[in-house]
Amino acid sequence: MNLYSLAKKFGTEEAALLHLIKMRWPNGVRCLACDHDKVYLIETKGKTGKVARLFECADCGLHFSATTNTLFHDSHLPLTKWFAAISLMVDGKKGISASQLGRHIGMTYKTAWHVCHRIREAMQEPKSFKIGGESVTVEIDETFVGGRKRGVGVKAGRDAKTIVIGMAERSGRIHLKTVKSRLAKDMKPVIDDKLRSTTKEVVTDALRTYQYVIPKEKHNRTSHKEELNDKNWTSTQTVENAFSLFKRGIIGNYHQLSREHLDRYLGEFCWRYNRRKMQPWLFEMTLTNMLNKKPLPYKDLTF
Repeated sequence: MNLYSLAKKFGTEEAALLHLIKMRWPNGVRCLACDHDKVYLIETKGKTGKVARLFECADCGLHFSATTNTLFHDSHLPLTKWFAAISLMVDGKKGISASQLGRHIGMTYKTAWHVCHRIREAMQEPKSFKIGGESVTVEIDETFVGGRKRGVGVKAGRDAKTIVIGMAERSGRIHLKTVKSRLAKDMKPVIDDKLRSTTKEVVTDALRTYQYVIPKEKHNRTSHKEELNDKNWTSTQTVENAFSLFKRGIIGNYHQLSREHLDRYLGEFCWRYNRRKMQPWLFEMTLTNMLNKKPLPYKDLTF
Protein backbone atom coordinates (compact mmCIF):
# COMPACT_ATOMS: atom_id res chain seq x y z
CA MET A 1 0.00 0.00 0.00
CA ASN A 2 1.57 3.29 -1.12
CA LEU A 3 1.46 6.47 0.94
CA TYR A 4 -1.31 8.05 -1.14
CA SER A 5 -3.62 5.06 -0.68
CA LEU A 6 -2.65 4.91 2.98
CA ALA A 7 -3.60 8.55 3.56
CA LYS A 8 -6.98 8.04 1.89
CA LYS A 9 -7.83 4.91 3.86
CA PHE A 10 -6.34 5.85 7.24
CA GLY A 11 -6.48 9.64 7.23
CA THR A 12 -7.41 9.88 10.90
CA GLU A 13 -6.23 8.23 14.11
CA GLU A 14 -9.73 6.82 14.66
CA ALA A 15 -9.71 5.04 11.28
CA ALA A 16 -6.27 3.55 11.96
CA LEU A 17 -7.27 2.39 15.46
CA LEU A 18 -10.50 0.79 14.21
CA HIS A 19 -8.56 -1.12 11.54
CA LEU A 20 -6.05 -2.32 14.13
CA ILE A 21 -8.82 -3.53 16.45
CA LYS A 22 -10.55 -5.43 13.64
CA MET A 23 -7.29 -7.08 12.62
CA ARG A 24 -6.39 -8.16 16.15
CA TRP A 25 -9.88 -9.29 17.15
CA PRO A 26 -11.82 -10.19 13.98
CA ASN A 27 -14.52 -11.94 16.06
CA GLY A 28 -14.80 -9.19 18.69
CA VAL A 29 -12.54 -7.88 21.43
CA ARG A 30 -11.69 -10.31 24.25
CA CYS A 31 -9.86 -9.73 27.52
CA LEU A 32 -6.13 -10.40 27.32
CA ALA A 33 -6.06 -11.86 30.84
CA CYS A 34 -9.21 -13.97 31.24
CA ASP A 35 -10.42 -14.16 27.60
CA HIS A 36 -13.83 -12.78 28.63
CA ASP A 37 -15.91 -11.37 25.77
CA LYS A 38 -17.53 -8.60 27.82
CA VAL A 39 -15.26 -5.58 27.45
CA TYR A 40 -16.04 -1.88 27.31
CA LEU A 41 -14.27 0.94 25.52
CA ILE A 42 -13.35 3.76 27.91
CA GLU A 43 -11.40 7.00 27.64
CA THR A 44 -8.83 8.15 30.16
CA LYS A 45 -6.00 10.66 30.36
CA GLY A 46 -2.40 9.59 30.69
CA LYS A 47 0.49 11.34 32.43
CA THR A 48 0.93 13.70 29.49
CA GLY A 49 -2.73 14.69 29.52
CA LYS A 50 -3.49 13.05 26.18
CA VAL A 51 -6.72 11.09 25.88
CA ALA A 52 -6.15 7.34 25.68
CA ARG A 53 -8.72 4.81 24.53
CA LEU A 54 -8.64 1.63 26.58
CA PHE A 55 -10.71 -1.51 27.00
CA GLU A 56 -11.98 -2.56 30.43
CA CYS A 57 -12.88 -6.17 31.13
CA ALA A 58 -16.27 -6.58 32.80
CA ASP A 59 -15.09 -9.74 34.56
CA CYS A 60 -11.55 -9.14 35.88
CA GLY A 61 -11.39 -5.36 35.44
CA LEU A 62 -8.18 -5.40 33.36
CA HIS A 63 -7.40 -2.24 31.41
CA PHE A 64 -5.67 -2.81 28.07
CA SER A 65 -5.37 -1.15 24.69
CA ALA A 66 -5.37 -2.39 21.09
CA THR A 67 -1.56 -2.30 21.13
CA THR A 68 -0.91 -4.00 24.49
CA ASN A 69 1.63 -6.87 24.28
CA THR A 70 2.36 -6.23 20.60
CA LEU A 71 5.28 -4.59 18.81
CA PHE A 72 3.36 -1.30 19.18
CA HIS A 73 3.44 -1.71 22.96
CA ASP A 74 4.28 1.36 25.08
CA SER A 75 4.55 3.64 22.04
CA HIS A 76 3.25 7.21 22.20
CA LEU A 77 3.56 7.62 18.43
CA PRO A 78 0.23 8.09 16.57
CA LEU A 79 -0.91 5.04 14.62
CA THR A 80 -1.05 7.14 11.45
CA LYS A 81 2.72 7.63 11.73
CA TRP A 82 3.24 3.96 12.48
CA PHE A 83 1.25 3.01 9.38
CA ALA A 84 3.27 5.42 7.24
CA ALA A 85 6.53 3.97 8.59
CA ILE A 86 5.39 0.41 7.80
CA SER A 87 4.43 1.42 4.27
CA LEU A 88 7.81 3.04 3.63
CA MET A 89 9.75 0.04 4.94
CA VAL A 90 7.86 -2.65 3.03
CA ASP A 91 7.96 -0.65 -0.23
CA GLY A 92 11.70 0.11 -0.06
CA LYS A 93 13.40 -2.54 -2.21
CA LYS A 94 16.76 -1.68 -0.66
CA GLY A 95 15.38 -0.61 2.72
CA ILE A 96 15.20 2.82 4.34
CA SER A 97 17.41 4.30 7.04
CA ALA A 98 16.12 5.56 10.39
CA SER A 99 17.32 9.09 9.66
CA GLN A 100 15.46 9.15 6.34
CA LEU A 101 12.32 7.73 7.91
CA GLY A 102 12.49 10.36 10.64
CA ARG A 103 12.71 13.15 8.05
CA HIS A 104 9.75 11.80 6.06
CA ILE A 105 7.41 11.29 8.99
CA GLY A 106 8.70 13.79 11.54
CA MET A 107 10.34 12.17 14.56
CA THR A 108 13.69 12.15 16.33
CA TYR A 109 16.42 9.77 15.19
CA LYS A 110 16.16 7.74 18.42
CA THR A 111 12.42 7.25 17.97
CA ALA A 112 12.80 6.44 14.27
CA TRP A 113 15.56 3.91 15.01
CA HIS A 114 13.37 2.11 17.55
CA VAL A 115 10.36 2.19 15.21
CA CYS A 116 12.44 0.74 12.36
CA HIS A 117 13.71 -2.12 14.50
CA ARG A 118 10.25 -2.99 15.74
CA ILE A 119 8.91 -3.09 12.19
CA ARG A 120 12.02 -5.01 11.16
CA GLU A 121 11.21 -7.57 13.87
CA ALA A 122 7.88 -8.18 12.11
CA MET A 123 9.73 -8.66 8.81
CA GLN A 124 11.56 -11.85 9.78
CA GLU A 125 11.03 -15.37 8.51
CA PRO A 126 9.74 -17.90 11.07
CA LYS A 127 12.26 -20.27 12.64
CA SER A 128 10.73 -23.13 10.65
CA PHE A 129 11.64 -21.44 7.34
CA LYS A 130 13.74 -23.64 5.01
CA ILE A 131 15.30 -23.38 1.55
CA GLY A 132 15.17 -25.95 -1.27
CA GLY A 133 13.08 -28.98 -2.15
CA GLU A 134 12.87 -32.10 -4.30
CA SER A 135 13.01 -30.31 -7.66
CA VAL A 136 14.94 -27.21 -6.53
CA THR A 137 18.55 -26.22 -7.14
CA VAL A 138 20.07 -24.16 -4.34
CA GLU A 139 23.14 -21.97 -4.65
CA ILE A 140 25.33 -21.33 -1.60
CA ASP A 141 28.07 -18.74 -1.37
CA GLU A 142 29.57 -16.32 1.15
CA THR A 143 30.53 -12.67 1.11
CA PHE A 144 32.18 -10.07 3.35
CA VAL A 145 30.19 -7.10 4.66
CA GLY A 146 31.84 -4.03 6.15
CA GLY A 147 33.82 -0.94 5.29
CA ARG A 148 37.48 -0.70 4.46
CA LYS A 149 40.09 0.03 7.11
CA ARG A 150 43.09 1.98 5.93
CA GLY A 151 46.58 1.60 7.28
CA VAL A 152 46.02 -1.74 9.01
CA GLY A 153 46.93 -4.18 6.25
CA VAL A 154 44.81 -6.48 4.08
CA LYS A 155 44.34 -9.24 6.67
CA ALA A 156 43.36 -6.86 9.47
CA GLY A 157 40.95 -5.11 7.13
CA ARG A 158 39.31 -8.39 6.19
CA ASP A 159 39.13 -9.53 9.82
CA ALA A 160 37.15 -6.37 10.60
CA LYS A 161 34.46 -7.41 8.13
CA THR A 162 31.53 -9.73 8.85
CA ILE A 163 31.09 -12.95 6.89
CA VAL A 164 27.61 -13.59 5.51
CA ILE A 165 26.58 -16.94 4.09
CA GLY A 166 23.87 -16.88 1.44
CA MET A 167 21.53 -19.61 0.23
CA ALA A 168 19.34 -19.00 -2.81
CA GLU A 169 16.85 -21.03 -4.77
CA ARG A 170 17.14 -20.31 -8.47
CA SER A 171 14.22 -17.99 -9.29
CA GLY A 172 12.99 -18.50 -5.73
CA ARG A 173 13.69 -17.59 -2.12
CA ILE A 174 16.88 -16.64 -0.29
CA HIS A 175 18.35 -16.84 3.19
CA LEU A 176 21.27 -14.71 4.42
CA LYS A 177 22.96 -15.20 7.78
CA THR A 178 26.14 -14.02 9.49
CA VAL A 179 28.76 -16.63 10.47
CA LYS A 180 31.94 -16.34 12.51
CA SER A 181 34.18 -17.92 9.89
CA ARG A 182 34.24 -19.89 6.66
CA LEU A 183 35.17 -23.06 8.55
CA ALA A 184 32.85 -26.07 8.52
CA LYS A 185 32.14 -25.79 12.27
CA ASP A 186 30.52 -22.37 11.74
CA MET A 187 28.88 -22.86 8.33
CA LYS A 188 27.48 -26.37 8.77
CA PRO A 189 24.91 -25.51 11.50
CA VAL A 190 23.41 -22.77 9.29
CA ILE A 191 23.24 -25.00 6.21
CA ASP A 192 21.83 -27.97 8.14
CA ASP A 193 19.20 -25.75 9.78
CA LYS A 194 17.91 -24.04 6.63
CA LEU A 195 18.58 -26.43 3.74
CA ARG A 196 15.95 -29.10 3.14
CA SER A 197 17.41 -32.59 3.09
CA THR A 198 15.35 -33.38 -0.02
CA THR A 199 17.01 -30.64 -2.11
CA LYS A 200 17.81 -31.85 -5.61
CA GLU A 201 21.15 -30.07 -6.17
CA VAL A 202 23.44 -27.69 -4.28
CA VAL A 203 25.77 -25.48 -6.32
CA THR A 204 28.76 -23.76 -4.68
CA ASP A 205 32.07 -22.24 -5.67
CA ALA A 206 35.38 -24.01 -5.12
CA LEU A 207 35.67 -23.27 -1.37
CA ARG A 208 36.81 -26.55 0.21
CA THR A 209 34.57 -26.13 3.26
CA TYR A 210 31.51 -27.09 1.23
CA GLN A 211 32.95 -30.55 0.58
CA TYR A 212 32.55 -31.34 4.29
CA VAL A 213 29.05 -29.93 4.83
CA ILE A 214 27.15 -30.90 1.65
CA PRO A 215 26.45 -34.51 0.59
CA LYS A 216 28.70 -35.47 -2.33
CA GLU A 217 25.86 -36.83 -4.48
CA LYS A 218 24.09 -33.44 -4.42
CA HIS A 219 27.11 -31.16 -4.54
CA ASN A 220 28.09 -29.38 -7.74
CA ARG A 221 31.28 -27.31 -7.43
CA THR A 222 31.66 -24.73 -10.14
CA SER A 223 33.95 -21.97 -11.33
CA HIS A 224 32.94 -18.31 -11.43
CA LYS A 225 34.31 -18.19 -14.97
CA GLU A 226 31.51 -20.46 -16.15
CA GLU A 227 28.29 -18.45 -16.24
CA LEU A 228 26.15 -20.41 -18.67
CA ASN A 229 26.19 -23.95 -19.98
CA ASP A 230 23.52 -24.86 -22.53
CA LYS A 231 21.41 -21.99 -21.19
CA ASN A 232 21.45 -23.43 -17.65
CA TRP A 233 23.03 -21.72 -14.67
CA THR A 234 26.26 -23.40 -13.64
CA SER A 235 27.47 -20.75 -11.18
CA THR A 236 26.31 -19.03 -8.00
CA GLN A 237 25.02 -16.00 -9.91
CA THR A 238 21.61 -15.96 -8.18
CA VAL A 239 22.94 -15.67 -4.64
CA GLU A 240 25.64 -13.21 -5.79
CA ASN A 241 22.91 -10.98 -7.23
CA ALA A 242 21.20 -11.03 -3.83
CA PHE A 243 24.48 -10.05 -2.15
CA SER A 244 24.90 -7.20 -4.61
CA LEU A 245 21.39 -5.87 -4.02
CA PHE A 246 21.84 -5.94 -0.25
CA LYS A 247 25.22 -4.15 -0.44
CA ARG A 248 23.78 -1.44 -2.70
CA GLY A 249 21.20 -0.84 0.02
CA ILE A 250 23.99 -0.41 2.59
CA ILE A 251 25.91 2.02 0.38
CA GLY A 252 22.89 4.04 -0.73
CA ASN A 253 20.75 4.07 2.42
CA TYR A 254 22.46 2.91 5.59
CA HIS A 255 26.12 3.70 4.72
CA GLN A 256 27.20 1.33 7.50
CA LEU A 257 25.63 -1.34 9.69
CA SER A 258 26.72 -2.58 13.09
CA ARG A 259 27.77 -6.20 13.38
CA GLU A 260 25.39 -6.65 16.35
CA HIS A 261 22.26 -5.81 14.32
CA LEU A 262 23.34 -7.08 10.90
CA ASP A 263 21.22 -10.25 11.10
CA ARG A 264 18.11 -8.12 11.65
CA TYR A 265 18.79 -6.17 8.46
CA LEU A 266 19.55 -9.38 6.57
CA GLY A 267 16.27 -10.87 7.80
CA GLU A 268 14.30 -7.81 6.69
CA PHE A 269 15.95 -7.91 3.26
CA CYS A 270 15.24 -11.64 2.79
CA TRP A 271 11.63 -11.35 4.00
CA ARG A 272 10.91 -8.57 1.48
CA TYR A 273 12.84 -10.32 -1.32
CA ASN A 274 11.01 -13.61 -0.78
CA ARG A 275 7.68 -11.77 -1.12
CA ARG A 276 8.64 -9.60 -4.08
CA LYS A 277 5.62 -10.86 -6.04
CA MET A 278 3.24 -10.07 -3.17
CA GLN A 279 3.80 -6.30 -3.01
CA PRO A 280 0.10 -5.29 -2.71
CA TRP A 281 -0.29 -7.35 0.48
CA LEU A 282 2.99 -6.61 2.29
CA PHE A 283 1.54 -3.80 4.42
CA GLU A 284 -1.25 -5.96 5.85
CA MET A 285 1.11 -8.92 6.32
CA THR A 286 3.56 -6.79 8.28
CA LEU A 287 0.78 -5.24 10.35
CA THR A 288 -0.51 -8.71 11.24
CA ASN A 289 2.97 -9.82 12.31
CA MET A 290 3.35 -6.73 14.49
CA LEU A 291 0.14 -7.61 16.32
CA ASN A 292 1.18 -11.25 16.80
CA LYS A 293 4.72 -10.67 18.07
CA LYS A 294 5.83 -9.74 21.56
CA PRO A 295 7.03 -6.22 22.50
CA LEU A 296 10.60 -5.20 21.70
CA PRO A 297 11.78 -2.70 24.36
CA TYR A 298 14.51 -0.21 23.48
CA LYS A 299 16.83 -1.65 26.14
CA ASP A 300 16.74 -5.05 24.39
CA LEU A 301 18.21 -3.45 21.26
CA THR A 302 21.13 -1.74 23.00
CA PHE A 303 24.13 -3.63 24.23
